[in-house]
Amino acid sequence: MTSTPTSGMRLAVDTVGRVLRAIRWYVTSMMGDNAYEVYVAHQRRAHPGVEPMGERAFWRERTDEQDRNPQGRCC
Repeated sequence: MTSTPTSGMRLAVDTVGRVLRAIRWYVTSMMGDNAYEVYVAHQRRAHPGVEPMGERAFWRERTDEQDRNPQGRCC
C-alpha cells in the first residue's frame, strides 16, 4: 500500500483532532467543568429510577461541600 500526500495529510489532521479532544477532556476534567455530566451518568448507572438532582442544585451542593471541607482545594 502506498501512502499518498492526501492520506498523509488526513492522518495528520486526525491525529491533531485526537490530541485536541484529549487536551479538552483533560482540562474540563481537571477544572470540574464536566462534574454534573459525570454525576448524572453515575446516578443513572448506580441508582436507576432515582431522579438526579437538577444542575443548579448539584452545583450549590458541590460548592457548599467545598466550603465545609476546604482541604481538597488548592485555594
